[in-house]
Amino acid sequence: MEINNDYIIYQRGINCSLMPSSDTKYQSIRIRVSYNGKRIDLHTRIRVKPKYWNYKTQRVKRGFSYCEETDVTINAALNSYIRYVHLYFVECERNFREPVLTELRDKFNYMYKKTGKLKMSEFFYLFEEFIKIKSGEKGWGQDMVDVYQRLLEKIRKFRPDIKFTDWNVQTLETFKESLAQSMYNDAIKKNLSYLKSFIKWAKSKHYAVNEDFATYNPKLLTAQKQVRYLELDELEKIYNLNLADNEALDCTRDFFLFQCYTGLRYSDLKQLKRTNVYRDKRGKYFIRLLTEKDNDVINFQLAKRAVEIYKKYVVLSLPEGLLLPVLSNQKYNEHLKDLGKIAGLTGEWVDYEYRLQEKIEVRVPKCDLSSHTARRTFIVTALNEGVSTDLIMLITGHSDYNVMRPYIKANLKGTSSVIDALDKTYSKRKIQKASSKA
Repeated sequence: MEINNDYIIYQRGINCSLMPSSDTKYQSIRIRVSYNGKRIDLHTRIRVKPKYWNYKTQRVKRGFSYCEETDVTINAALNSYIRYVHLYFVECERNFREPVLTELRDKFNYMYKKTGKLKMSEFFYLFEEFIKIKSGEKGWGQDMVDVYQRLLEKIRKFRPDIKFTDWNVQTLETFKESLAQSMYNDAIKKNLSYLKSFIKWAKSKHYAVNEDFATYNPKLLTAQKQVRYLELDELEKIYNLNLADNEALDCTRDFFLFQCYTGLRYSDLKQLKRTNVYRDKRGKYFIRLLTEKDNDVINFQLAKRAVEIYKKYVVLSLPEGLLLPVLSNQKYNEHLKDLGKIAGLTGEWVDYEYRLQEKIEVRVPKCDLSSHTARRTFIVTALNEGVSTDLIMLITGHSDYNVMRPYIKANLKGTSSVIDALDKTYSKRKIQKASSKA
């Protein structure tokens, strides 16, 4: 490495050679790049006959042709590849950035091996690589992969030729406004956070990014949503439905009620196996399960109606020992909405959302059930019946007390008991004053 007044000069070695191969007729050309005691091979996919290779000039001799390629076109391609390598080092030198050979290889492969319809801007190419790598590292489920894929498509629609260096404050603000066309503020905040996590990852891979993303933190108002749960009489309507002639909705009703009486998430319901349910010496049924989202072991007794559903399905022989033939999340939620309508659920949940600075009232019919409704119903019902928050958290697997605050707020019996206590206090005070006057 040499130091210039204006930049650093990184010493590197670049040479072309034929790759050893069992094929004696044709061999592939590789470009070997050496830097700082390390080396990496860039594969060109160009094949030549060894007798036409000039080992001294590291080029193809005159007179060679193969698959419409000649010595002239091949040597021109090699010159282009080598120039690309030099330009990578020059870019690092000008930006005082340490060259990374694996990054060079990735950039080279993208530049020269992705062609036609597969070719895309570097930003989108790397975003797809990020999703593949992180989904493996973090163990993302399909839902999380879909979240990032939808964000990728929104960015592609927003600006199909965008580059990392384009993400300044003005661009981020414009993108925020484009998200607001179909999202409320809480979803906008999440998507901006996902975008920032990707750009931060790209920066760690030595891609030149706009530093504005690190300090960009727009103020987006959010409102606390109402907890959407069912009252006991509404749950009874669903339980008492006659669905003998509709197998799909009958199964959906069973899955939903099982969630309502266990508090399980959809992801845990889907992976539930017969071996996760056991019976103790007293004949009581228990469930023991490692939750998918929190990796937390939960162990608790099953309610009577949950036992009824367990006995109904345990006789089936499902693949991989699964207990319930659970539908896909999308299909399950579609059937739940049909179930809510058949049950004749009336009324609305009223929420308030913000879209940028605009406050919007959102009304959702109670018949629009979802898998989340069941878990919320379990928690609020338990709170209303006086079960302590700590005990509920042992079953639901919640580790953060703050997550339970919205449910506590929805505990109508709890808030009523506070008002009753105040009324009694005022009544006693009033009686005491009347007695003292007498």
